[in-house]
Amino acid sequence: MINYALKEELVYISIENVDFSYRIPLNKIGNTLDWIIGDKGEKGMLFKNVSSWTLQLFTKKITEEKYIEQFQKIVHEFAPKNTINWKTTLLAVNIQNEFNSLISKNKSAEEKMEVNDIVSMLKVKYKLD
Repeated sequence: MINYALKEELVYISIENVDFSYRIPLNKIGNTLDWIIGDKGEKGMLFKNVSSWTLQLFTKKITEEKYIEQFQKIVHEFAPKNTINWKTTLLAVNIQNEFNSLISKNKSAEEKMEVNDIVSMLKVKYKLD
């Protein structure tokens, strides 16, 4: 479960029993960005209007969907007029985590895959073309 509190215009977020703690400026908790996985341009995957904080928080270690859902409620509480596309954000988190895993495995593989090949494989898997 995510614990959170507002103190001095910062939202303090932590997850029970996990080494996870962040302080997010209140005025930035609803920020969005366009996220690219892979190379820029036609070869990468572009996700528009995703939660910048969700991607920052949940594409490193913590990836359970329940945490993302809890974080979404926190964002709505503190930034009710946000323009985040949550469906796209969740998809971007899942694909970024899988991309990171494949890149990590690729480093020790005998036959290396190019980043573009990994991106193409993920596009097919997630039906993104």
